[in-house]
Amino acid sequence: MASSCLSFLRACALSFILLFLHGASAYVGGATISSTVLIFARDATSAENGAAAGLRGYGIPFEVVTVPQAGITSLPVLNSSTTHGNYGGIVVISEVGYNYDTSYYSALTRRQWTDLYAYQTTFGIRMVRLDVFPTADFGVSTLTGNLNDEPVVFTNTSSFFTAGLKTYVSIPLSFLECQTR
Repeated sequence: MASSCLSFLRACALSFILLFLHGASAYVGGATISSTVLIFARDATSAENGAAAGLRGYGIPFEVVTVPQAGITSLPVLNSSTTHGNYGGIVVISEVGYNYDTSYYSALTRRQWTDLYAYQTTFGIRMVRLDVFPTADFGVSTLTGNLNDEPVVFTNTSSFFTAGLKTYVSIPLSFLECQTR
């Protein structure tokens, strides 16, 4: 059942991306943006199962960057000028995260994440992060630090107000999982 929820969430996320990619390139606020989707994954299999197969099915061009545990030295060239973005969307699968002894975190550096966020903001493109554990990076924190099904409370939804989420309403993660089936 958990895998069917994950498949459903991936399909929803990819559908969301598809809504914003209508051709070979788009003209957004004085910038031209390619429709190629940039996929970050730990390996080719997770890239294929997580995003590439769906994009291929709709004829959407994509580029896969596999990120090993040691990380990558540099990101692909995100924009060829201040007015031309090379990617119309970004998909990051499993945060390209690995277990580093006692901690689990992304193989992308803080600087690389900052560059991706800056590109996203500058060119107005969407980033979808699939199969990611909620962390402080997403504005999520736990009160007790345990592995129980802690409820989620959204305190600020201004960045995604059209999602119809309620603020300060406690919702267990298991409830959210069941609603996606």
